[in-house]
Amino acid sequence: MALALTCVLLFDLMGNAQASAPSLESTRQKLATLGTCLGPDNSAIGELTRGLLAGWGQWKSAIPERTGPPSPPPAEYLDSLDRDISACAFAGKIPDDARRQLILRAVSEDIAIKAEDCRRFGMGRSVTLRVTTVKTISLKGPTTENGWEVFYRWICSSDFQPQEIRVPQLSSPAVIQLPPGNYTIRAQKMTSKKQIANAGPVEVFVGLQPAVEVQLPIQ
Repeated sequence: MALALTCVLLFDLMGNAQASAPSLESTRQKLATLGTCLGPDNSAIGELTRGLLAGWGQWKSAIPERTGPPSPPPAEYLDSLDRDISACAFAGKIPDDARRQLILRAVSEDIAIKAEDCRRFGMGRSVTLRVTTVKTISLKGPTTENGWEVFYRWICSSDFQPQEIRVPQLSSPAVIQLPPGNYTIRAQKMTSKKQIANAGPVEVFVGLQPAVEVQLPIQ
């Protein structure tokens, strides 16, 4: 019911032609699937639907200037919605209610973060994350060390572990664009003794601010 009401409001705001814009059809379908998964009581999915299909930056004023539908979110953003859909589908196969709810809660929190970021910054966006690897020296303080491989993973639950992804660049800094959400970030490097040294992992909240800076402590 909540998702259906949101869609009705969107058609009132944008007009039928804009709401059915072909460039936004894939986004609309993903949001509808998530709305079915999370249920009618989840208000965040309705807010994100409005944000992504209408654009908070364009439509939040009392008398919006209708300049046509917004562009679709970036590819990595749509990938993260697919990841949420996969988590929902996985949760549906778990018979234990407590374990299932842990996954659905993580998906709901991810959608809420995206919705609030969309409201603050307008439309779906990717956030710049800069990662440096640092070594602490007692007298000199932390010093930056380069040449580390950096990896990130969306935080969900122990039952559903998304694939860890390697950042193309080495530190420092390694720069990546991530959709709003909660992540673990770590780094590793092969030493001269052909052993793997580690930095992190640390949990990082991405979103609700223009960019994010992370320092990974070398162990």
